[in-house]
Amino acid sequence: MNKIFLLLAVMGGLLFTSCQEDDIMLFGSDHYIYFDKFWKNASYPGTETADSTEATFFFVGDDETSTTADLIVVLAGRQLEQDLDFKLRVVPEMTTALPEEYTLQDKYTFHARPVQEGDTRFQDTIHIQLNKSARLDEMPEGYRLVLEIVPDEQVKVGQYERSRSIIRIVKDPVRPAWWNSEVDIYLLGTYSATKYKLFLENVPGAGELDGEMIEQRPDEARKLVLEFKKWLMENPSEDEFGPIEVPV
Repeated sequence: MNKIFLLLAVMGGLLFTSCQEDDIMLFGSDHYIYFDKFWKNASYPGTETADSTEATFFFVGDDETSTTADLIVVLAGRQLEQDLDFKLRVVPEMTTALPEEYTLQDKYTFHARPVQEGDTRFQDTIHIQLNKSARLDEMPEGYRLVLEIVPDEQVKVGQYERSRSIIRIVKDPVRPAWWNSEVDIYLLGTYSATKYKLFLENVPGAGELDGEMIEQRPDEARKLVLEFKKWLMENPSEDEFGPIEVPV
């Protein structure tokens, strides 16, 4: 009986070890990188839809020649013990930007860092240089730069629907993250590039309005919007939705 028990224990240990080795071989040391946003709608049964990153030269001074588009990249696989370099390349058939209108680095870096409490995934942010171009003034819809991750020995490409990133470059300001549904209802109303541009150009200090002000200093935020409302009363304006109004 003891011999049988010992044999079963040894076989069980071997089986457990084999499973562990299979897991390691399956997972290995591979690292998969993909973009946070979907460049195309998720395949069934996913419900995520395609999205792009907007970048603008509106806030770039006359003496500046470039700006950046910030892209969030996500890592799947074993936690990094050291920084991981990866490359990007242009998708020419989807890109309308000219070669001189952007500058790609030879490599980008996903930085290794300790896992923080509350983390649900590994992510980092990379910065894509965009160069000022005179033709943008004549392009209301702007132009597009599409990038994709290049697989190599160290990096594999993750989810296909997030293997590319679409960057839309425009002249006018783009909707900031803080302009959410509450701002729509209680402060500035429905977002439009025309409205935001007029607000920034005609209200002193409007560029300081952000999420922190709205949350921590709502009276200051409201004062700025009231100034804009006063300006609109004196200078009636329209956007694609009709007469520009603010609900405050």
